[in-house]
Amino acid sequence: MAIRYYDRLVRFLKRRSHSMEDAADLAQDTFARLSSTDFRQINKPESFLFTTALNLLRDHARSAQARHAAFTVPVEETQLVCPAPHAERVLDGEQRMRVVEAALLELSPKCRAVFVLFHFDGLSQRDIADQLRISVSMVEKYVKQAVNHCEKRLAELHVEAADNGGCAP
Repeated sequence: MAIRYYDRLVRFLKRRSHSMEDAADLAQDTFARLSSTDFRQINKPESFLFTTALNLLRDHARSAQARHAAFTVPVEETQLVCPAPHAERVLDGEQRMRVVEAALLELSPKCRAVFVLFHFDGLSQRDIADQLRISVSMVEKYVKQAVNHCEKRLAELHVEAADNGGCAP
């Protein structure tokens, strides 16, 4: 798993952490945390891997903020807050992720490939165009088409939830 996804995971984390060293450390931590995981039991191991990495990045950011705050706030003014998101937010995020995954599957294979290469692999539009043998303009159109389609599906989810009294179907 590490051999297959390490470089992609580092690029993904680098875009979010802006430090190659932090990205590499977080990728290593991700694989260490998942070393005892049986990926045959997981429906979408790639999504699980990237979600775990994103959670570690958030933990890292919270920890950095807490260390910084510890130097600037007197101890008697600190409050203990559980860093875990509320269950509703987790469920909402999972549902939104399923909607986006389904929306991506509705796209043409080439449009989906362009979107994944651009947003998940971090390739430039020029690199994608060269790799897929299409124009940069076509890459731009595919990215825009994919984003618009995903936004449309998420908006439909929001409307369905509003029609159901705030409960998503």
